[in-house]
Order: sequence, then C-alpha cells, then structure tokens
Amino acid sequence: MPKKESFPATKRLGQQAIVIGSSMAGLITAKVLSEYFDRVTILERDQLEDSAEPRQGVPQGRHVHGILTRGHTIMSELFPGLTDGLVEGGASLVDMSKDLAWHHRGLWKRRVDSGVAIYTQTRPFLEWHIRQQLLGCKNVNPISECDVKSFMTDAEKRRVVGVVIHRRNGEAHEEELTGDLVVDASGRGSQTPRWLEDMGYDKPEESVIKVNVGYASRLYRRLPSHQKRWKALMLYPTPPQGNRMGMLFPVEGNRWIVSLIGWVGDHAPVDEEGYLEWARNLEAPDLYNLMLEAEPLTPIVTHKFPSNLRRHYERMRRFPGGLVVIGDAICSFNPSYGQGMTTASLGAITLRRCLDECEGNIDLAAQRFRKKVAKVLRAPWMMAAGEDLSWPAAEGTRPFGTKFMNWYLRKVHELTARDGEILVRFLRVMNMLKPPYTIFHPRILFPVIAHTLVPKRLQYTESSVQGRVVLNNEKK
Repeated sequence: MPKKESFPATKRLGQQAIVIGSSMAGLITAKVLSEYFDRVTILERDQLEDSAEPRQGVPQGRHVHGILTRGHTIMSELFPGLTDGLVEGGASLVDMSKDLAWHHRGLWKRRVDSGVAIYTQTRPFLEWHIRQQLLGCKNVNPISECDVKSFMTDAEKRRVVGVVIHRRNGEAHEEELTGDLVVDASGRGSQTPRWLEDMGYDKPEESVIKVNVGYASRLYRRLPSHQKRWKALMLYPTPPQGNRMGMLFPVEGNRWIVSLIGWVGDHAPVDEEGYLEWARNLEAPDLYNLMLEAEPLTPIVTHKFPSNLRRHYERMRRFPGGLVVIGDAICSFNPSYGQGMTTASLGAITLRRCLDECEGNIDLAAQRFRKKVAKVLRAPWMMAAGEDLSWPAAEGTRPFGTKFMNWYLRKVHELTARDGEILVRFLRVMNMLKPPYTIFHPRILFPVIAHTLVPKRLQYTESSVQGRVVLNNEKK
C-alpha cells in the first residue's frame, strides 16, 4: 500500500481566500485553504449542478481519466470517505499490471500483481464527489456563473488584494471581492499573465511542446465475458512511426469508456465507420475487436489538445504578494499521461506546507510556493515533454538529457515485457510514489546495460488477454 501523506496541524491566517476556478486543482486547493481562512470563496464560470454531469468548462471531462496512485492518496487524505463513495458508486480498482493489459512500444507488459493500483471512473463523477464533500465545509462558499475580470491591487501594485467579478446570473454590473490570498486555478486559459502586465509586471516565460493531440471517445456497455481476462486496456503507439493510441477503462454504471487518441494531427473521425477503421489500425487488435462486439451507449465526442504548456513564474524577478498560481494555470500536460490531477494535488499540499512554514506571513508563503512548486513540476514535465518529443513532428525545445532519457526508457519498456520487478519499479516512478532517479536503481540499470550489449527479440506472439507472455526465443 502507498505511504499516506502526512498533513501537519493548521492555523487560521486570514479572513478570506479566493480561488478562481472549480477545476480539480481549485477544489483540492480550496479544501487546503479552508483550514487556514475563515472563508474560502470559489469563483466558477459554469453553473455548478448537483450531479455528475460533464461541464462545459471541462471539455476533457468526457474522455478517459485515471488518478495516479500518489494523487489518489492525497485526495483520500483530504477528503475522508472519498474512496468508499467512488467504489460504492461503481468506480473500479485496477492494478496497473495484474488488471491492466498494456501494449507499449510494440510489446505487451508483463502481467503481475504490482500493488500499484488506480481507481477508474468518469471525470465528472470524481469531481462531483469531491465537490459534494468540499461544499459540506461550512466556510467554503461557491459562486457559480461568475466571470473574473481582473485583479485588485494595493496602491503600489505590490500585492493582489482581491478580484473584480461579474455575476452573469445577477445584475449586469461589476463588483469587488477582497481577499487575503487569491489563487488562480482557472486552467491553461488563465488570464494571470495578461493581468500581471496590466499591473506593470513582466509576463512569465513559457515552455511549449506542440503535439496536436486529438481525443475521440464514447461509452460502451461492459461485456462480462472480458472481466476475468483484464479490467482495463491501454494500447500505446511506437514513435516516431506510430501516432495512434487506444484506451479502455471501466467506469460507473457498468460501462466502459473508450478513448482513441492521436498525436501530431492523426485524429480519429467521429463517424461510425471511420471511428472503427481508425481503431482497426492500432498496434494491437484487441480494442478494435472489442468495439465490434460491445454496444455503444453515447455519440462520439472529441477534444483537441494543442500543446504542453508550462509558465515559469519561478523565474520572475518581481512578483506581487497575495497571489498563487496552481494546476493547469501554471503547467498543462498532455492528458494522455494522466499527470494533471496528481500534480495539482501535489501543488495543493506544497502550498499547505508553505503556509505552515511561514508563521502567518501569507506573502512569504506565496513567494516560497512559487519556487517550490517549480521543483515539484520538473520531473513530470520532463517525462511528458520527453515522451512527446519522440515524434519529430512535435515542436519545442528539448529539455537537457531528453535524447538519453528516451533511449533509456525505451530499454526499460522493453524489459518490462519479461521482468516483473522492473515493471513494478517503473510503475512506482510513473505513479509518483518514488522519485524519478530511482529508475536508475542497479536492479534496472544493469539489466538495461546487459540488454543493450546482448539484445533479445521481445515480440509477443500471443495477445495479452491470454494472461501470459510468449517470446519468440521461447518457441525455438
């Protein structure tokens, strides 16, 4: 079982904190802030319904979502009873090796009991459960159908002291809302860079990796005949030639969610025939065959993701007090790798630790957070950017060491097809349970060297749904 996060005792720091956006990052951060401020006000553009329906402001919410193990551990600590509520509502616990048939870079990963598990459900279902718990806090106040127009500052523009808002469901006038701390969790469309310029500050530097990823997803009725073979299915492409990925996760309502994901503009069409034909050309036939058999329950929906985007607020020499930027507003990852909700959770507990360390000085805590969250984001950014830059058509500056890391991880992936221990160690790093440098543990490094010096053919001759691996050299 993963080690539980340790959360220190908290204390009141001010009257009001304002959170812009009720994204997962906004909800989790609001829960942290509710232990420090008399009132936490969440400002959301959408109408917040008391249901698990998709929101217009979360277009990716209709597609496959999974919480990495570290992220779920943090959420379950902050929201007691969350896991029980998800499971009772139909979420599935999926061991990422034993229960997951995973085809990656031309090979099926070994099927072993890894102890590294994720919960699978739709994004709106997860968000609704967290929102319900959060709104049970007496000092948390959501304002929906609300547009944030700008920051309010002190006379010297050294500190953000609130926001100017417009309530679309009320009178057509703007009003001021003051706060001791303002948190921007509004997503990758954040207006903070522009508002900082309006205040006389520089815009943050940005790192951009253009990948032009497209999602096409729909829900299917689950087929009981497959339950004993695997619970979830992932078919990753082999760059640079392969651009197509297929994912199937079990979700509430006895359904499967299927997402077809294409890199560098190779997107699945939304007509029935084209959707199936696109899936037929994945690197393994398992998902296509299942889609032919299963009953579709919804139309095909799409989502486009243009680029990984990281805003380097930590590099700014001048930055106003009273302001924190978190979640996709600071770093937006290719959602194919499932890092977004976990890094948002890590950002929230990083803010919590900064607030504890700064002995009541909110501005010092915010400035310290700006530096510390950059270190939290460094490893997942390198992993996502490095993987995406395996495609020559992807555009962006390659982080230092990208070429070597891509080579090394390719060898690791090859070994995970036959070595269960290496697979488990990789899964722990992937799920942020272990730091990235542990991928160079001798138990992985030495086999990589040996495999490089004496390469072996590691191609499957049977589908992973049979629950075992058959290598070419075993048949000789």
